[in-house]
Amino acid sequence: MKKIVSKSFILNFFYGALWFAPLYFFVRDFFNINDIGIIFERDTFNIMLFSIKQGLYSTLIALLVALIPAYLTAYERGTISKLLQGLLFIPFFFPVISTVTIFSIIFNLEFFRNLNILYTLKAIVIANVFYNSPIFIKYISEGLKRIPKEIVEAMKLDGAGKIKIFFSGQLPLIMPQLFRAFILVFTYCFVGFGIILSLGGIQFSTLEVEIATTLMSDLNFSKAMIYGLLQFVILIILNSIGGKISEYELEGEEEIQKQNLFMRGYSVIYLILQYFVVFSSVVFSFYNYYIGKFSFDAYKRIFSQEFNEEFEVIKGIVNSIGISTVVSFITVIFIYLIIKNYNRLIDIIIFANLGVSGAFLAISLFYLNVLFDIPLIALLIVGYVLSSIPVGYSFMYQYIKKFPRILLESSMLDCNNGFERFRYIEFPILKNLFLSAFLQIFAIVFGEFTIGYTMQLEDLFPVASLVNYSMIANKKYLESAAFSSVILIVVFMFFIIGEYFKDKE
Repeated sequence: MKKIVSKSFILNFFYGALWFAPLYFFVRDFFNINDIGIIFERDTFNIMLFSIKQGLYSTLIALLVALIPAYLTAYERGTISKLLQGLLFIPFFFPVISTVTIFSIIFNLEFFRNLNILYTLKAIVIANVFYNSPIFIKYISEGLKRIPKEIVEAMKLDGAGKIKIFFSGQLPLIMPQLFRAFILVFTYCFVGFGIILSLGGIQFSTLEVEIATTLMSDLNFSKAMIYGLLQFVILIILNSIGGKISEYELEGEEEIQKQNLFMRGYSVIYLILQYFVVFSSVVFSFYNYYIGKFSFDAYKRIFSQEFNEEFEVIKGIVNSIGISTVVSFITVIFIYLIIKNYNRLIDIIIFANLGVSGAFLAISLFYLNVLFDIPLIALLIVGYVLSSIPVGYSFMYQYIKKFPRILLESSMLDCNNGFERFRYIEFPILKNLFLSAFLQIFAIVFGEFTIGYTMQLEDLFPVASLVNYSMIANKKYLESAAFSSVILIVVFMFFIIGEYFKDKE
């Protein structure tokens, strides 16, 4: 026991130090204690209140929308179920700018324009529900799958119907997974930037928007730190509550049952609406706004030698592939070690770190280069690893934490140490999970924008997302749309392959 606690302490300390080091030096040199009064200002209270309100509205509605598709995904094995599982691609890999563009077009159609949705809280909530409801489908369905069918059959024998079985029997058993999804969705809505600013308008401001505005325009680093601290404390409190919910040890055969017409019809409509937004963003990459026709010319241009002399498309793709590979490998290993030496504190630390502004982290890392001349590429890798760990942790937790204990106990007799147990027992069973997590983290890093942009690495180390931003800044809209589709296809491909390996026995 002492050995396990010691390993857990070391890993927690190391992970905390990765976050603490860049933030410490930045806070040390720029924080002004006189600015602490900002916390008690009326404007700050209103910003914090709206941040929480829009996050709660979005999260609760996303939960309600996702319940039926999650139930169907858990108990049916077919095309609809697989397509619903594939929607997890949206919250983690689908570019926010694509979401904003499509919803801006939809809300400007005559029917929706009469409803006055754009630039209101309704627009923010609808976009957040689209973006994050697949997370609930993922977590709820995985939790339901773990409930042995014997429990459900016993409740049926007592005369309980489907609704009573769900609320009285299944829901209490999946509360740990449900709350983990709730935290993740709320965090993404709470720290959202692009959706709030573009679909809500300037009349709405959250803590994350204020942080970015303060860093990029006012250059008031001390004020940005205070907003960031408030954001972090709120998420720490939320995660602390979640830490009190204990998981259940459930073992048994999964239940498979065909769902009724209403459940399937609702799930199909939900699928159509979700995929409509995704595919619409690809369609618009073929549309030439200047001539009003569909064309492939933009795709030809972005890979031409002449175009690459100005915008390093090919180099950006190569750099993104290289750094995504390194980051994914490091992240998967680190997450495995964290989960194997799990304690409740690590849950709080990891999910609370989702509340640290990406722009704030990037500036802190850049400041380490100024102070200690640490290579920017190395700091970029650290930033990507830190931002990838919470998502990768969510992917891997269920499978590593619930690894059959009987196998590990039996391996004590045949294996001399932990490495042999991993090599001969765990790795053969978990190898598909490792590969799946690697590919999915790869996809996340490949499309990441905030950290590289804030560290101003466009010239030193251009990656795909930064090259794409340069096109937009230079009004190469057709080429940017085409390149966005290329990035989307790449990350979607890696995500699908990752899902295949995760589900492969």
